Amino acid sequence: MNPTPGRWHGNQFYFGLHYDLHAGKEDTELGLRAVPAELVPLLMLSGADFVQTDCKGHPGYTSWFSQAAEASIPPKLQADALQGWRAATQQLNLPLHCHYSGIWDKAAGEKHPEWTLIGPGGDYTGPPSPDSATAGKPERMCPRSDYLDRLMIPQMLELVDRYNVNGFWIDGDLWASEPCYCPRCRAEFTRRTGIPEPPKEPGEPNWPQWVSFALDSFYEYVARYCDAVHKHSPGVLVCSNWLQTFRNPGPPVAPTDWISGDNAWIWGMDGSRCEARFISTRGKHWDIMLWGFFCSHGMGLPDSPWTFKPVQMLQQEAAVTLALGCALQVYEHPESVRSGQLIHWRIERIRQVNQFVKARQELCQDTETIPQIAVLHSEHHTRQNMGRNLMWGVDPAPVQGAVYSLLENHYNVDILDEWALLPRLKDFPVVVSPEQNDLSAEMVSALKEYTEQGGKLLLSGTG
Repeated sequence: MNPTPGRWHGNQFYFGLHYDLHAGKEDTELGLRAVPAELVPLLMLSGADFVQTDCKGHPGYTSWFSQAAEASIPPKLQADALQGWRAATQQLNLPLHCHYSGIWDKAAGEKHPEWTLIGPGGDYTGPPSPDSATAGKPERMCPRSDYLDRLMIPQMLELVDRYNVNGFWIDGDLWASEPCYCPRCRAEFTRRTGIPEPPKEPGEPNWPQWVSFALDSFYEYVARYCDAVHKHSPGVLVCSNWLQTFRNPGPPVAPTDWISGDNAWIWGMDGSRCEARFISTRGKHWDIMLWGFFCSHGMGLPDSPWTFKPVQMLQQEAAVTLALGCALQVYEHPESVRSGQLIHWRIERIRQVNQFVKARQELCQDTETIPQIAVLHSEHHTRQNMGRNLMWGVDPAPVQGAVYSLLENHYNVDILDEWALLPRLKDFPVVVSPEQNDLSAEMVSALKEYTEQGGKLLLSGTG
């Protein structure tokens, strides 16, 4: 597959509000307060140019009355939240995107365990984890299963037809994925590679081929739902959360329309320092989503409650990304309020962040860096050294260390994979390759020629 260009609604859509509740089986009041009379004044206060709202979260239940045959709807759901959000955004002429969990769907796994990821021991894989292979419940989908054709694509097309939505932000996708050992995947791996049995652990023979097959399977899954939506309604845009970002180097082959990721709730600024410098090289419209809230000790711990971030904290996180040319979203999730209600004082803080962002739009939007130092983040090295999870299994520490050190010494830094650096190598006076021990032959040859012609190359960790 060749790299695919992206699309966006237009430069005037610069600041977004993302609101999701991850509907669950026991929810009853979702949407009771998500009505235009309440939403419109607060959306106007926020100043949002586009909105992403709850649709189907990781539990797999919808916040609307889906008519898809395989849909899971909370049994006591009283109101259609999506209908209220669509009416409010249409009144304000704002694009509406659906937050939809892709690979991670607990309800679909409970109904159809035959759709789910299988671990190396033949067990179900449970929830996503950075790099473990422990057994669990069937709750993450195999990209080669019937899930796409029987649930995900029918619901996406239903949302376009019934609610006239303008886009999809697919969550629980790349970062919820890992190699699947079901018979479908094993047979296709053997057919493509000739390798009779896939390895079970990182470091075993043929692991790079196995994880590369898993990545390719994921890209093909994304391409299928993108193509289905684009064929059905060409103007509707699709994004897969964290695809084509810092932990997913390589040619951006999946036909998504823009790139986005929700940054970490507590160390978002440092995360953005690398994400922004990498995503800006992808050739697509992009944004970073800032979590509007944080917890100080650990997600889900009883002594670590969620707290809405101070305005200044969000402004600081925003500045890091805006300076690299991107758009911005703020994620709002009023923890215990399940009715779809927007909370005035929280939206007031988002309004102040919006003012900070808009004041810098003319200066920052679509800016490009002046090449000074390129830090190489090789996709070839990454695939040779990946762990089990297709996103969290990438070790970014060497690249992060190099980038932070250079930034602290006031150098301008871009992060490029081989795909982005090869055609631009001569633009950079200096290239840093931090512990990238498994470069492609093409990259090695290009770097030798680069140094012979006067370029400066700094290698670290290579012996």
